[in-house]
Amino acid sequence: MPMVFDNSRSRSPRQHYVWSEKALSIVRSTRIPKKDGALVVQQLQELTGYPEKPCWRLAERFGFRRPNARRVWSQEDVARIIELSETTCIREIATRFKTTTRTIYLKVYNHHKSAGHSGMIYTVSAIANLLKVTPATVKQWGAEGRLEIQQQQRGSVTAYIVEDDEFERFCRDNLNYLIFMVGGRIAPRERILFLKQFVIAADMPDDHTARSHRREREAYAQLIDSEEMTK
Repeated sequence: MPMVFDNSRSRSPRQHYVWSEKALSIVRSTRIPKKDGALVVQQLQELTGYPEKPCWRLAERFGFRRPNARRVWSQEDVARIIELSETTCIREIATRFKTTTRTIYLKVYNHHKSAGHSGMIYTVSAIANLLKVTPATVKQWGAEGRLEIQQQQRGSVTAYIVEDDEFERFCRDNLNYLIFMVGGRIAPRERILFLKQFVIAADMPDDHTARSHRREREAYAQLIDSEEMTK
């Protein structure tokens, strides 16, 4: 007669956890960044005494992420970022999406790259942020013929962009103007530092610098945005 094993008791039923209003207020808080999931889980454990696993399940239901977890961006989020980049500075977009300026910068860059552009693409807002002027000033340079600004229609939105080589030419040809004349006063330290890395360093005789200055200034643009977040 074959033996029959009763497995009905081999697995205990899943325990259900009841979350108090105080615990729910922690995960509903808008003051804690979504990347700080470990902090939220620690607070839940201290409050409830529950194991780590159910605390993580609750935290992840409300969008909190585990350490080193990559954020998943929806197509709607990326489309909204691209749209905002035409009228809003990178730092404000990063604040709105609760992420770093470097992440937003790369989203905009990768979007233009996938559209078939070679090298860097700068939006009017990005140039304004780098040179510490208003977007209206950048558009005025375009109207004056100083800077070639291209228009691209994306649905109902008109995008204003500048190619990498054109932005470099503009900075090089208008170096004294950008340092001494914009706004009728000497440029702020951030603009001078950017121009030094973006244009002046590229003119140095070092062959390595000449070959790599574009990559370095791309990294510098990201660094400037990151430093803005810490001020």
